[in-house]
Amino acid sequence: MNNPLLYVLLTRFKNKLISIVKKPSQLIFIIVVALLLGVSIFSGTQTGISSYVRPVEELFSICLVLFGVSFVLTAFSGISKGASLFSMSDVNLLFPSPTKSIPILIYGLIQQMGTSLLLGFFILFQYTTIHNYYGINFKFILCVFLLYAVVSFCGQLTAMVIYILTSSDDKKRAVAKWSFIAVAVAYVGAIFLKALSSGKDDMILSLVNITSELPAMLFPVVGWGRMILSGIFSPELNVLYIVLGVILMIAYIALMVILVKVKQVDYYEDVLKATEASFSAITAKKEGKLTEAVPQNVKVGKIGIGKGYGSDVFYHKHRVESRRAKSLLFDIPTMVYMAIICVFSFIFRSMGIIPILILATYMQMFSVALGRWVKELILPYVYLIPEKPMKKLFNCLKESFEKITVEAIVLFAIVGIITKLEPAEIIGCILMRISFGILFTAVNLFCERFFGGISLKAITLILYFLFAMIFAAPAIITAIILYNFTLIPMWTVYVSMAAANSLSACLAFFASRNLLQYAELNNR
Repeated sequence: MNNPLLYVLLTRFKNKLISIVKKPSQLIFIIVVALLLGVSIFSGTQTGISSYVRPVEELFSICLVLFGVSFVLTAFSGISKGASLFSMSDVNLLFPSPTKSIPILIYGLIQQMGTSLLLGFFILFQYTTIHNYYGINFKFILCVFLLYAVVSFCGQLTAMVIYILTSSDDKKRAVAKWSFIAVAVAYVGAIFLKALSSGKDDMILSLVNITSELPAMLFPVVGWGRMILSGIFSPELNVLYIVLGVILMIAYIALMVILVKVKQVDYYEDVLKATEASFSAITAKKEGKLTEAVPQNVKVGKIGIGKGYGSDVFYHKHRVESRRAKSLLFDIPTMVYMAIICVFSFIFRSMGIIPILILATYMQMFSVALGRWVKELILPYVYLIPEKPMKKLFNCLKESFEKITVEAIVLFAIVGIITKLEPAEIIGCILMRISFGILFTAVNLFCERFFGGISLKAITLILYFLFAMIFAAPAIITAIILYNFTLIPMWTVYVSMAAANSLSACLAFFASRNLLQYAELNNR
């Protein structure tokens, strides 16, 4: 083969297929995912369209939000930590080769597009729900999936360009990072202000109308994706929107490539650091190790822990680590989740608190991270303390419980004001939120205790969702019974759910009580 880059691409693809065949766990996982996707598509095709079909323009606006979140988070993360389209094998083999930098850059772009397609794969599973509510066919979901991949790819490319142009100066990079966020916030703020000034009672309809206008769809990348969707799937085909959106997308990608070439002739040095960081993180995950981002400029302040005796020292240790990571109250992902829930509650406040609680609980499954306690499992110190395993485990989890409680109070104090809830209902929602946070933490612990040795993390994630539904089932059943067959106030329903979650969490904790008794139980 005359083209070495094409040979590398085809060889990597072939080797990936061979590795899947040779690893039964990966093959089984792919088959299960394919079967689940087939069931989702088949059930959506067989079920009839709901008698109440919502307007498709509303779905376009939802896709605009999806594209915006993907683009902003991808670009912001890349600007902060550096972005790269390459792997360490590319650095070792392609960078020293007698090949021009632009063909190698194009090779990286093609490789990144494949990664972007994988990131949007979850969208295909939403076909049944969207088909029932909006009456669309599978072509729409497939188009959203492809556009999501393109938007994520543009976010990665944008982060790489900004990082390259500002890598020589930390102040320039900080200015670029916050300017990027300011533009995104200004765009969202302008849409909301215009919706509020429209004077319409239906906030959803106002937002849909504003995002359907051409000025909103001209916002880079995000609006162009919505423009293409609107042009293809509106009741009347709009060729102008399709052509304009595609041209703008292609022109944007071309502009980013030109900037890399013109502004930085040799971009190898700028992407090398990000590539090495990515490779180190991937390697650590494969080996079962946990890594944490460390600030580049460390300011030496107060040192030492200074408090705690026995296993209680881990609680104070985790607080010190959070303070040094500048996340004493909430980290950035938690604040993003909270902001999404608050915006959702503001838009859908006329529908009551139930949809907001469902979304908040669903997102909490993702936002409740493993926490700092899991890092103690790979170190010998927690096993050497001569105390009961359950007491050591509780002290390791205490900092996580503290954050869950504060987050619940702050979040539902804001949501309660937005939706005009009674004080008793706000307290009930807070207790329910805390109970779900503790429950999902207990499920994480349960999966770590019994399935921590599984090397394929996708299977571990599936098991986490499975056991989360099993342990949350008593609370859900309790809520359904009390809501449909009794006349008690809603706040008592929330408190009852919190009590059921507490019992389920205690059961999960009890099943995992000896996790810290022997280091051999941890299979990392």
